[in-house]
Amino acid sequence: MKVYGIARRKSVRYFSNKGFTMLELLFSFSVFLLIVSLLTVSLNFIFQNWKMEARTQRLEWHVFINQLKKEIRLADAVNISPGSILLTIDGKSVLYEKYGSNMRRRVDMKGHEIVLQKLDAIAFTSVSGGVEISVSDNFDQKHSASLYYLMDMEDIDVP
Repeated sequence: MKVYGIARRKSVRYFSNKGFTMLELLFSFSVFLLIVSLLTVSLNFIFQNWKMEARTQRLEWHVFINQLKKEIRLADAVNISPGSILLTIDGKSVLYEKYGSNMRRRVDMKGHEIVLQKLDAIAFTSVSGGVEISVSDNFDQKHSASLYYLMDMEDIDVP
């Protein structure tokens, strides 16, 4: 006679031996940790990209100052206004001025060469024997430099 409703119990020896081993656990955990560590580094890089741009802005400032320093030393005449500087080099006029949020360089009022980007304010002031340039950019960095004319170097008092 058959009895319905009562399930037969299987003993342990009838189960499959294909279990989740310790080696598989360690392998999957190491893959998980690798993914999580790469994810945090990449998210940090993505969300703090402005720091890289700020460093690039500082490098751009140094390149600009070195270029302007060379042109000021070669200049025959310099005309400074608060928002621009006009250099006369071998009969050509070189103008540095703010253009939107950039600083541009123009030779004989032609062309349009961007020399600095992402700027808030630019100020050119005349100092004894040279010019002082002050710039603040979109990254709340302030840069300033004093550049001196080569022809007037003997008139400058150096402590």
